Amino acid sequence: MQVDQKRITLRKNTDLKTFDYHRFLVLILTITSLWTGIFADFRCVSYQDLLTTGDRFNDTGVSAFSKIVFDVPRNQVIVGANNTLYRLSLNGLAQLEKASWPATNSAVDMCQVKGQGEARCHNFVKVLVASGDRIFSCGTNAFKPQCSWRAIENVSNVLEWVRGVGHCPYSPEANVTALLTRSGQYFVGSSTDFSGTDSAIIRSDTGKTKSMTRTQQYDSKWLNEPQFVGSFETSDYVYFLFREVAVEYINCGKIVYSRIARICKNDNGGKVFLRDNWTTFLKARLNCSIPGNYPFYFNEIQGMTYLESEEMVYATFTTPSNSIPGSAICSFNMSSIAAAFSGPFKYQKSHDSAWETFVKRNKSHFECKPDPADNYYQVLDSSRYQLMNDAVQPATLHPLYKGLLETLTHIAVDVLPTKQHKAVHVLYVATTDGLVKKISVLPTTQETCVVEVWKPYPGNNPVPIKALHYLEETKSVYIGTEKSVMRIPVHRCGTLHNQMACENATDPYCGWNELEQQRTTVPNNDSLSGYSKQNLTHCPVLTKPDGPSIISTLHVIMLCVVSFIVGLVLMGNSCYVYIHCQRLRDQAVHAEFL
Repeated sequence: MQVDQKRITLRKNTDLKTFDYHRFLVLILTITSLWTGIFADFRCVSYQDLLTTGDRFNDTGVSAFSKIVFDVPRNQVIVGANNTLYRLSLNGLAQLEKASWPATNSAVDMCQVKGQGEARCHNFVKVLVASGDRIFSCGTNAFKPQCSWRAIENVSNVLEWVRGVGHCPYSPEANVTALLTRSGQYFVGSSTDFSGTDSAIIRSDTGKTKSMTRTQQYDSKWLNEPQFVGSFETSDYVYFLFREVAVEYINCGKIVYSRIARICKNDNGGKVFLRDNWTTFLKARLNCSIPGNYPFYFNEIQGMTYLESEEMVYATFTTPSNSIPGSAICSFNMSSIAAAFSGPFKYQKSHDSAWETFVKRNKSHFECKPDPADNYYQVLDSSRYQLMNDAVQPATLHPLYKGLLETLTHIAVDVLPTKQHKAVHVLYVATTDGLVKKISVLPTTQETCVVEVWKPYPGNNPVPIKALHYLEETKSVYIGTEKSVMRIPVHRCGTLHNQMACENATDPYCGWNELEQQRTTVPNNDSLSGYSKQNLTHCPVLTKPDGPSIISTLHVIMLCVVSFIVGLVLMGNSCYVYIHCQRLRDQAVHAEFL
């Protein structure tokens, strides 16, 4: 009986010991949580915080909000989604009009007969470009592309239907880039057939005629499995950016390179040889790498934007999908791009010979200055030379930004003046995790700083970003996702309430107003205002964003002291219980032995 009583006492004390350990664990977790709360990264902006100043539009049953076109004179934005076109207000994203545009029944039936799943046999809007008071839109139409001209103030009003082949890809997953030049020429880079194997850069008539000029069909030296990411125009040229399998590397294996291609706007194609094919098409590699004896290359371009006022291209690059995830942002001056196209060619005499460097002094034909008397040799050169020998070098020695274990996609850029008399470039970059990073480029050192990280979706399931654009007129970033469209103002200057917090945040849109003693946007957009203070010489201070606050310091000190004392008490209690339990166990064993 005495032994049983001791066993009961031992069990109770053991339970007490376990309970003490559980209490200690709960205490540690609580302290950790409090500690994390005190030093939380103030740069992270939640979905709820974004909605306090931003707007969101969604429509039940509609997905893939992938195309966004701004119409500032009419204060509206045109959005292309699955089976639908919308007109929304620039501020507020209020619905002004909804135009249903489903795939035709015959196209859906044929799509499924050809083996496509029901989810792909819809009309996904892939092209949306504006010209004056009209908008040109193209959709996959269940793998039977269809285009239309519509009134920009009434997108339900179809002015003209246009056959989609050569204007739009068949597949909803296909990458495509399109633009209408200032003179009204339509250029598109896309796959052009049902299987997606015939990719081309095309200039076509957006009317009922079928005139078309394109890259040579099924010739890997022109294009080799390209994935298009963007395009833009200058006074004489149209440029396309894409990634493709590098034909010059094919004898050593398979690798993807980033490219920029250039075509003269006045290129009418060959008359007999290279008939309906470009005669001024050239392409060069884009180099975004970490320099060294053995450079580390970010070979695959994912997104781009062109700053016409700065004559600069910004682009996001990644490592291959089967490699360790990594991303970089590089910028390229138009002068560097022009230098690459002015250099020697990379030429292969036959399919089994080595690639050689070839210098040709007279390149007037490729510079949009054709000589009719020398037309035969010009066209002959066009068939021989497409690839430049020299890569386009970035504007900075190192990538502007490098991200490990993350994949960057879309990019948009804003340029704004500062008190340092140099403009700061602010980059807005989407990730495959559904986040948007706001990154500033310090004007003096070209160092990049992550100013904010936006989470534009509720819950914990990331929503893919399909479009990202910046609009100067509203000072907002517009995001198209699988489920919605969002407008997010680029500044949140009212969130920090003292001068040191403002300066430590280093948001280039904000400054400390010494007259009003509060953090505000730059007064009247005048960055040189004498009573507006900014500090853009360093990145955000993460250790003490609110400055040396006495309350915050005392809070931390008290938390440390309390944690230490309670920890000592619990540990001492646990030690006592352990020793006491061991003594009872020895007594119980001794009693059984007797």
